[in-house]
Amino acid sequence: MRSLQFWQHKLLLLLLASSLGSFLAAADSTYLTHGEGEGFKCAGIYGSPGERKGRRSVIEIEVPPVPPSDIALAIFNFPDSKWIGLPIRNGAKVPDDEVGELGAYISSRNAGRDASDVQRFVICDNETITMNLCTEADLGRPLINDRDDSGNPRSFASVVYSDYLMLSRSGIGYTRLEDKERTDKKATDGDAWHAKARTTVVDGATLEWAADGTLTVRYYVNTTGFYCVDAASTGDFNARVEWHNVNGLLPASEYPKMHVYMGLMIAYILIALAWAFMSWRVWSEILPVQNQLLGLIVLLAVDMGMNFGFWKYYNSTGTPSIVYSVFTLVIDAGRNSLSFFMLLVVSLGWGVVRPSLGKTMIRCVLLAIVHFTAGCLYGAGILFRDPHESGPLGLIYVIPLSMSLSLFYIWIMSSIITTINMLAERQQTYKLAMYTRLWRLLL
Repeated sequence: MRSLQFWQHKLLLLLLASSLGSFLAAADSTYLTHGEGEGFKCAGIYGSPGERKGRRSVIEIEVPPVPPSDIALAIFNFPDSKWIGLPIRNGAKVPDDEVGELGAYISSRNAGRDASDVQRFVICDNETITMNLCTEADLGRPLINDRDDSGNPRSFASVVYSDYLMLSRSGIGYTRLEDKERTDKKATDGDAWHAKARTTVVDGATLEWAADGTLTVRYYVNTTGFYCVDAASTGDFNARVEWHNVNGLLPASEYPKMHVYMGLMIAYILIALAWAFMSWRVWSEILPVQNQLLGLIVLLAVDMGMNFGFWKYYNSTGTPSIVYSVFTLVIDAGRNSLSFFMLLVVSLGWGVVRPSLGKTMIRCVLLAIVHFTAGCLYGAGILFRDPHESGPLGLIYVIPLSMSLSLFYIWIMSSIITTINMLAERQQTYKLAMYTRLWRLLL
């Protein structure tokens, strides 16, 4: 019986600690536009050297024909960011060991001089052609520091895609890599191909020109990493970029959640079975609060199952399910309310020190109901309200939950102190030690 009481409190605190959850997450898709920082986006993505179940990890950039734009485009794994742009000091390239990853890339995007008089050239233009940093065939492309200090080809974490997109005002267009490839192949059809719908495979990517002039760039990801897309233009442009993962339609940062919730669901099912078996062995001595604890464990298993179903559906369809979201919202609110309710009645001594709480139990139930309602209201606010919307309306979702939480906390702490004093007067050392540990854990 004592072992059951001991594990009851351990499990209660463990279950209470698992009361946090999440609902929705934005997919890894965004827009690139002309403006400070608006053309530079990064996201994590899992690598896939080949197809898996008909899928492959790919970064897809779609550039519409309107407005017609000339865009310098670079796609790279972030560890390679230090090699985007050429740092020059006193007419010579800066040694590799003086180039840092993040700082160097940010500086190269600003294309200015730093405190050590290093000028970073980012785009191949007339100046850099004159300096022999690039050739006319690369005009407009982002510069890549692809040679080490010894002049040998550099080894990159992933293929770096660097191109200059030219969307024609008269229809369709071409890119520098396309033009360079056709020159290497000694194509003889002149410039007529500029106006044709086509698909071209170039270094690191596939370029697909639609009949309406829309360009789709597909960069296939072979190595797991944090990949960045950087687009720059002297004029206005709009482009949509999406990171498609081989594992499904979930963003890479959210995909592990599916397995975490599945693991937690299995763990809670096993805990519930173990708890039910231990309770069955001493059924005649089981306290009501211990049966409620079993119910809480089952509720947690259902909660984890609903979260797993939510992310599984999201991964399959690419959109969150409102049905799963609402059910998860209600179950989360019920789980939290039941957890606080059980902690409160145990703190009051129900089933351990007192056989009954009398009318106090009614007040505990009412507070749990209020907290459940406030939790549902708060969850609905997170689920349905625009997170960017400001104003006092958001307090409607927060204040009721904050007040019910505060009432629970104050009542629980004061009840534990009262129960500890009572057990000390009665000299019930085992129960006193148990409640003292509970007090310390809650502080």
